[in-house]
Amino acid sequence: MSLRRHLKRLLRETERDSRDAVPVDIDLSYTTEVPWPSLRKFAQFAYLAEQYGYRYDGLDPDLRESGTPFFVFRRLPDEPERAARMRERFPDATEGGRLPGMRSWPVPVLTLPEARREVRLLHARIAVDYYGAIRRQPLRPVLIGIPLVVLLALLVNGELYAAGLRVGAGTVAALLLVLGASRIFMRRRIAAYRRLLSE
Repeated sequence: MSLRRHLKRLLRETERDSRDAVPVDIDLSYTTEVPWPSLRKFAQFAYLAEQYGYRYDGLDPDLRESGTPFFVFRRLPDEPERAARMRERFPDATEGGRLPGMRSWPVPVLTLPEARREVRLLHARIAVDYYGAIRRQPLRPVLIGIPLVVLLALLVNGELYAAGLRVGAGTVAALLLVLGASRIFMRRRIAAYRRLLSE
């Protein structure tokens, strides 16, 4: 999903709330999972959402047990004014025009220098939340599942003899090493992002 299309979805929800005459003092939010493989792109979206009146607020506490991290954007008190100002300054933002704080060409969308620090901090917050949610997921099913899947593959292919079992054991060991290395990498990245946020 493109950055513009996701922004359009957020604005559509905002317009629906306006049509329903929902008072600004009611706590409204927009919840989404990360629709891109890149958390940096999601940080750009968080920056854009804030320009239009919705601030990134971390993981959705109601969906913590869903297995997929969902993120909440809360409506700011001045959301109608922000949205109106952005629509006036960037009338065709969702239709291929300029986006607030972003370079004007459509692909790839690059952050302008004046917005880079804010996008970087948003990226660090999102990454800490995202990796924290991933880290909380239980490892036991994976640790049991990998050997079972490899054993099943050996069984289906008729490779249950010494050489096949050695290859299977090597595959399981390699996958578990990759899993362990990814957890260590994740921990280090979280520590680096926390240092950035504490500066």
